[in-house]
Amino acid sequence: MRRVFAEFKGFFRMWTRNKGTIFFTLAFPVIFMLVFGAICSQMGTAKFDLYVQNLDSANGMPTQLSEGFIDLLNKTGALNMFEVGRDVNVTNYIKEKGITRLLVIPEGFQNQTLAGNSTVILKMIPAATDPSSATVAGILSSVIKGFNSYLAGTRDIIKVQEESIASKPFKYIDFFMPGIISMSVVIVSMFGAVTFNTKYKELGILKRLAVTPLSKIEWILGVVVHHVFLSFLSTAVILLVAVAAFNVKAIPDIYSVILITSGTVAFTGMGMLIANFVKEAEAADAAVNAVFFPQMFLSGTFFPLEIMPAFLQSIAKVLPLTYLSNGLRDALIYGNPTSALNNSLIILATATFFIIAGSVLTKWRGE
Repeated sequence: MRRVFAEFKGFFRMWTRNKGTIFFTLAFPVIFMLVFGAICSQMGTAKFDLYVQNLDSANGMPTQLSEGFIDLLNKTGALNMFEVGRDVNVTNYIKEKGITRLLVIPEGFQNQTLAGNSTVILKMIPAATDPSSATVAGILSSVIKGFNSYLAGTRDIIKVQEESIASKPFKYIDFFMPGIISMSVVIVSMFGAVTFNTKYKELGILKRLAVTPLSKIEWILGVVVHHVFLSFLSTAVILLVAVAAFNVKAIPDIYSVILITSGTVAFTGMGMLIANFVKEAEAADAAVNAVFFPQMFLSGTFFPLEIMPAFLQSIAKVLPLTYLSNGLRDALIYGNPTSALNNSLIILATATFFIIAGSVLTKWRGE
């Protein structure tokens, strides 16, 4: 038993010296549980955005039935309602704002309802692509069922006409695939930057590079160019497999190129920052995992942000991976250039900040 205990002590000491192993043994399961516990425990209280344009009016004012219908939707407590003006072109509005669902109450809604047959129009990303759309459509159907029951018992007076705002039919894998690309960009750039910095620092390579004609900015640019190349290579492989295996309908454009490039630069800079606060490669691995995994689950990479509780949505709004995933989805899948541009600008600003901060703090001559 003495020898068994001595062997146990040896293995335990080896385990405690490897920060990455400690992270995946203790910290990662806790982070995983906290994140998904927070999402699942409050999933029933999630609220979904719904934009509403009420075109039904009398004497310049919304009709009583249309106002009552909107009020019922609001009273469900499951929707964040946003009013859209009567004079707004909803097709342009959807593209400019990057919204995923909009309800139109057409002109003549009250008269047609009283006559026994009316229709409201729900413009949305198809439920097969965006699970939140299925939930909103279900809420709308429930309210309409109650409204019909109040007006005429079992008769279906009000009906819903669903219209896709996507340029082509999509599946959930189409929503999922841009998240995989975003995750790949982070792995290539942030993990790569941490590996380069910490291992080169430990091996004394940075000190040796400092006495060569190579300048620090040239070395950093070389790392960035390498990561950008790998990001596009990984993206190309993901797209090819997704198209071949699942018939994914992705449409690459200039915005997706900007997003992948700036996202790689941003996360490379973030990795350089992380590497400056740790000295050992094992500790760096644990640190970068602690930053990466919460972002992966909180940024809407794999499922819509709307299913999360409000406080997690607030956190997601400050995570760069959120804008990278949303931007790639707008560019590759939804074909929404305005929203893709807005996300691109945010990622570009983030990239500028992190790469400058990472470059300034990186010690070229070591310690």
